[in-house]
Amino acid sequence: RRAVADLTETYGDAYPEGETWLARLDDAERDLPDAVRRARSADPSARRRATRFLSRVRTLERHALLANPLLDFDSLLLVKRDLQGPKLGLPQNWQGNCALPRTGYDDELVVVSPVKPAGTLTTLFRPPTPRFVGDVDLHPDGDRMLFSMVDKRSRWQIWELAADGSGLRQVTPGDDGDVDNYDACYLPDDQIVFASTRCFAGVPCVGGGSAVANLYRMDAGGRIRQLCFDQEHNWCPTVLNDGRVMYTRWEYTDTPHYFTRVLMEMNPDGTTQMERYGSNSFWPNSLFYARPIPGHPTRLIAVVSGHHGDARMGELVLLDSATGRRETTGVVQRIPGHGKPVEPVIRDQLVQGSWPKFLHPWPLSEKYFLVAARPHPGASWGVYLADVFDNLTLVHERDGYALLEPVPLRATTPAPVIPDKIQPDRTDATVFLQDVYEGAGLAGVPRGSIKAL
Repeated sequence: RRAVADLTETYGDAYPEGETWLARLDDAERDLPDAVRRARSADPSARRRATRFLSRVRTLERHALLANPLLDFDSLLLVKRDLQGPKLGLPQNWQGNCALPRTGYDDELVVVSPVKPAGTLTTLFRPPTPRFVGDVDLHPDGDRMLFSMVDKRSRWQIWELAADGSGLRQVTPGDDGDVDNYDACYLPDDQIVFASTRCFAGVPCVGGGSAVANLYRMDAGGRIRQLCFDQEHNWCPTVLNDGRVMYTRWEYTDTPHYFTRVLMEMNPDGTTQMERYGSNSFWPNSLFYARPIPGHPTRLIAVVSGHHGDARMGELVLLDSATGRRETTGVVQRIPGHGKPVEPVIRDQLVQGSWPKFLHPWPLSEKYFLVAARPHPGASWGVYLADVFDNLTLVHERDGYALLEPVPLRATTPAPVIPDKIQPDRTDATVFLQDVYEGAGLAGVPRGSIKAL
C-alpha cells in the first residue's frame, strides 16, 4: 500500500491504475481476517479458499508494483550464471577476481524483454569455452559495454561488446603473462578505469599468496597509468553523478583490517582521493557494488557485507554521506527495514544468517532499485524490484541459474568531464594542507599549537 500510494502521488497520469489498485487493496484488507481464519481451519476447502486469497493478493502486488513508471525500458541486461559454477563467481571479501577459478563456468550475457517474470530471455553473448563473464559496465550511450573475462592464456582481461552482441574485442593489452585486469568502468571522456594486479602486491594474512589489484586508467591509445597506490585492494569503480569516481579501498596496516573497506572517491585522473563513507568506522565491514542515486548529490545504494563468511553478498542499505560518514550516522534505511533503526553491529561475519541476501544493486531512484536477490535460503538468485517500502517483487528468475548484475539496456545522461589536473612530466608533487584542526582527530587541541607535520 505504501508503494502504490507513493507511485500514485508521484507519477499521476503516468501510473493510471493507481487509484484502482488502492481500491482493490481496500477489498483485500477487508477480506484478510476471514482469510486468516480459513488458513488456520482444519477444513481443507477453507484452506484452499485462503490460498486463493493469497494468490489474488500476490497477483495484485506483482501487477501494481511492476507497473512502476521507472521501469520504462524495453530490455534488461543480465549475467546468467550456472548455480553449479565455482563459488558463484564471487571472490571472498578480501580477494579480487584473480583469486577465482579461471574455468568451469556456464556464463552468458543475456537480455530479458519485456521486463517481467514472463519476459523472454535471449542470449547476447556466450563465451566459446566455459569462462566467467561479469563486472558489466554499460556505456552511457547504451550502445556498448565492458566486462571481465579470461583470455586464451587464462589471464583476466577487459573486453568490449556492442549492445547487439557483435564486435567483441579485448580492450586491455594482455602482453604480460603475469598480470590480471578486470572490473572496469567507462569514464565520462571515454577512457576507462579498471583494477589490475600489475602493482605486484599480495595480501599479508595469506603470505602474499592472493594478488592485490589497484586502480589504473587506460586511454584510447592504450596508455595505462596507475591511479591508486594502496597496499590492499581497490574494488568496484563507478562514476558518480558529478563525474568523479567512487570505489572501495581496503586498508590493512595499523588498522583492525576486518572492518576497513572504506568507500572512497577521486577525480578520474587519480587526484583528490578522499573518503566517501566509513573511515575510522567499525561498521560496516565492507561496502560492495556501491552506486550513486540518479540525480542526487550525496545518496548511494550499496551492499553491506562482512569480512569472512558470505562472499560479497549481504544487506541492501541506502546511505547519505551528507548526514554522516561514520558507523550508521549516514544510513537512510536498510531495505527491507522501513521505519526500523540500523544498529552498528561489530562482527567479523556481519551478515551471516541475515536474509534476504543481495548483490549488484542498480538504483532507479532514491526509492526504487533493481537488484539481484535471494529472498531466503531455499530460493534462487533472481532479479527483483526492491523499494524503501519493504516490497521485494520478482522481475525474472530462471531455474538452475543465478541472474545477476541487472542493468537497464538504454542510454543514460553522461556525467560531466572533469579536466585532468596532473602534470605527468613533473617529478615532485603538490600537497594542499587545508586545516589540521578540522574534524574529530584533534578535537580540543588549541589552534596555533601544531607547529610541524
